[in-house]
Amino acid sequence: MGQEVLTGERTQHRYQTCRDEDCQRFACRVYREGYINGKLAGRAEGRAEGEAAGYSNGYAAGAASCGTGERS
Repeated sequence: MGQEVLTGERTQHRYQTCRDEDCQRFACRVYREGYINGKLAGRAEGRAEGEAAGYSNGYAAGAASCGTGERS
């Protein structure tokens, strides 16, 4: 709002970059909802794929190969 008051020029309100969690513009609400749902679904899918690929086994083996962390 500050820029348009000074210059009379309107700035664009882009739904892709809107960070106002309370913004009630339809495009902003739907984009935000889709982004959140996609992120949560992707995280769950990635975790399931990682576990199926043996990520936890590989992590445990990597941690064990580092030793106890004590210096000699």
